[in-house]
Amino acid sequence: MSIEHEAKFPLADLPALEARLRTLGSLRTRWHFESNTVYDRDGELASSDRLLRLRRALVSTLTFKEPVTASETPGVKSRRERECRVEDPDGMDLILRGLGFSPRLTYEKFRAVWTVGEGTVFLDILPFGHFAEIEAPAASIPELARSLGLDPAAALDASYHALHREWRRANGLPPQENFVFEAPDRRRLTIKLGCEAPAQGEPC
Repeated sequence: MSIEHEAKFPLADLPALEARLRTLGSLRTRWHFESNTVYDRDGELASSDRLLRLRRALVSTLTFKEPVTASETPGVKSRRERECRVEDPDGMDLILRGLGFSPRLTYEKFRAVWTVGEGTVFLDILPFGHFAEIEAPAASIPELARSLGLDPAAALDASYHALHREWRRANGLPPQENFVFEAPDRRRLTIKLGCEAPAQGEPC
């Protein structure tokens, strides 16, 4: 169990940040594909700002997040996180359903993970945009952001689910909880990022 402090930054030039990370940091995890399923039981988790997520990626994990005292650093979200590795994600899906949970939404992204000092930087490509996510001690996130050429004032403490809803509203699109890649887009990114071709829900 740990307290997670994170901030998201929208990116206009992801390759430029990736080049800067090659200078300042070290690559922890290469570009890979993630498929995430969020579960709930009649809305009880969402109503209390808790999250139960099954992630299929290079390593499959089950994650539970819940609120803690809000961070005093603007744009930084703090949550208590419990996470474990899952050897059989399909089996875990059946267990969760057996306990009365059902999928609430599914989302996908391509991700690369970097270490910079005491922080972790996630580069994320989602169907609706590019983002950097910094995870570090809350007070150090603004300085780490500045070292990467990011504006601390642009930090976002919203979830990707909330950002996706805002993006759809801003673009005049009807509400849609899931955000997944069209097959041609996933294939294009798989090739561009140097991943092996994935089946849905499997790693690059």
